[in-house]
Amino acid sequence: MRKRRNIFKSLIGVDAKTSHVNSSKYSKNERWLFGVLPSDKEAPNVEEEKSQSRFYSFFIAVSVLFFALFGRAFYLQIVNGQESFNQAQENRFRVLTIRAPRGLFYDKNKKPLVKNIPNYEVTVIPNDLPRNESEREKIYKRLAETIKLKESFIKEKAEEKGLYYTQPLLISKTVTRDTSLIFESRQVELKGFYVGINPIREYLDNGLLSHVLGYVGRISEEELAQNLDYIMTDYIGKSGLEATYEDILKGKDGKERIEVDSSGEIIRTYGQEEPILGDNLMLSIDFELQKKLVQELTRQMDRAKVKKASAVAINPQNGEVLAFVSLPTYDNNLFAKGISEKDYSKLISNENSPLLNRVISGEYPSGSTIKPYIAAAALEEKTITEKTTVNSTGGIKIGKWTFPDWKSGGHGVTNVIKAIAESVNTFFYAIAGGYENIEGLGPELMKSYLEKFGFGNYVGIDIAGEAKGHLPTPGWKEEVKGEPWYLGDTYHMGIGQGDVLITPLQMVNALSTIANGGTMYKPHFLKAVLNSDGEIKKEATPEIIKADFISDKTIDIIRRGMRQTIISGSGRSLASLPITAAGKTGTAQYGPNNENKHAWFTVFAPYEKPEIAMVVLLEGAGEGSDYAVPVAKETLKWYFSK
Repeated sequence: MRKRRNIFKSLIGVDAKTSHVNSSKYSKNERWLFGVLPSDKEAPNVEEEKSQSRFYSFFIAVSVLFFALFGRAFYLQIVNGQESFNQAQENRFRVLTIRAPRGLFYDKNKKPLVKNIPNYEVTVIPNDLPRNESEREKIYKRLAETIKLKESFIKEKAEEKGLYYTQPLLISKTVTRDTSLIFESRQVELKGFYVGINPIREYLDNGLLSHVLGYVGRISEEELAQNLDYIMTDYIGKSGLEATYEDILKGKDGKERIEVDSSGEIIRTYGQEEPILGDNLMLSIDFELQKKLVQELTRQMDRAKVKKASAVAINPQNGEVLAFVSLPTYDNNLFAKGISEKDYSKLISNENSPLLNRVISGEYPSGSTIKPYIAAAALEEKTITEKTTVNSTGGIKIGKWTFPDWKSGGHGVTNVIKAIAESVNTFFYAIAGGYENIEGLGPELMKSYLEKFGFGNYVGIDIAGEAKGHLPTPGWKEEVKGEPWYLGDTYHMGIGQGDVLITPLQMVNALSTIANGGTMYKPHFLKAVLNSDGEIKKEATPEIIKADFISDKTIDIIRRGMRQTIISGSGRSLASLPITAAGKTGTAQYGPNNENKHAWFTVFAPYEKPEIAMVVLLEGAGEGSDYAVPVAKETLKWYFSK
């Protein structure tokens, strides 16, 4: 054993007898590395020991650093290699968006209703900003001086998504052209910030079609997540036809691929993809008719001292909307240019609710305008025939309750034609809830037939926001009001009172069905899609909702009753028109004690082959024959004389 130990010592230069290192054979560091002690004669001094300790620490540090760098390189190149490559490419290349002009709206006579105007906006690409904070602060200060915004706001917007974000973010939604020129002259000092043109809408209708056209606005983050072809500074249709036909109007943006250096300067361009213009839309709206209807409606509103009204006109032969009025209206240019909090607050706090689209979202008691459809139900169910009569003496008395006619003393012997023409309540009480030898329909049958005509449900027009209205039933009243259904509820339902609620759109669509002989079309604004040269690319096809759900005989009787309204009934002031017309007036009571009245009138013309069906409603104005009828008369007189 001792022999083997001596052999080992001799191999490493240690004297077998003294166990001292042979200092002549190895250097100082080599002896330290072997971990053997020097001989007493070569014992290191204090400085040599410190030097050895530093060398050892350095060796460990280098080893740790080597393994850390190796691990990071492995992660970046192997584990996360593709992502790192993509980020490097993003830092090197840019894809610039070339805006595609948005398609325009025209009325049926090709009158432009909107145009695109240049809007100068300031954006930032955070990834192009300097990494040095003090340099960024200088840029923020210079930009604040240029576009008159606070430095703190600019910094917050520029850095909210991090400094490696490569998409443009909006800093100022609009600056003047002069400011944009000043900006461009200082571009070198404003690294990372850009000024560009992003066209915005200018509506030319003076607010008369705001509820139809709607408006565009800056895309939200929620909308961006659902529309991958957009970027954060894009505009998108928010309401009305702008939203419905967004895909057609927007077109396709072009692209320009460029290479930039580390400072963001363009080195070279790699090609350009031209934008594809959005298609234009020709609407069925007759803007001159729209203006005339607004004019006449406003005149009667002033006369009645009311602030809210609506009117809608449709071509009953195909469902095209010719005019669509909701008053008061609003200026959709406020939204297109970015509405201020002050202006928006003013709109939503307005007691007359100008943002409410009354034609499709307003729900009202129908009054007597519902009577033709109740009569159709009774005829279809054989509850009555054309020859069935009721003697109107001023109303019906049931126990202690009286259900009156509007005419004192009554209307005398009345059949269905006269009942429609003179709006005889007693006749409709009888066919709704029964009286003398007439059994009556009851609430469930009335509801079923009203639903066939489109009441109590969505019509399906091509703008959003429709209300369903309401058709009451005994079950509904028991559940909601905690009360039983009485005979009086049935009587009220038969004359369009009580809890019956409809929209003007539902009424005009039902009216159109009677006017054209029994076909219900889906109302729509789109007439044709046009290319940039104004040529028709595609015409809208009328969509039939239903047909032949009411017999021709019943429709003929209802039409004749509505024609008699003009000849001798409550709408006889229209008898002087240059064409034949048919209609139905309505006065709908509402309020705690039914002290208020909505003025209704529904009309179609010419009677023989209708070209237009119209509904007029003035909220709280009074009698339909006094205020709604004159609107229709003057509008139709103009329409058929132009």
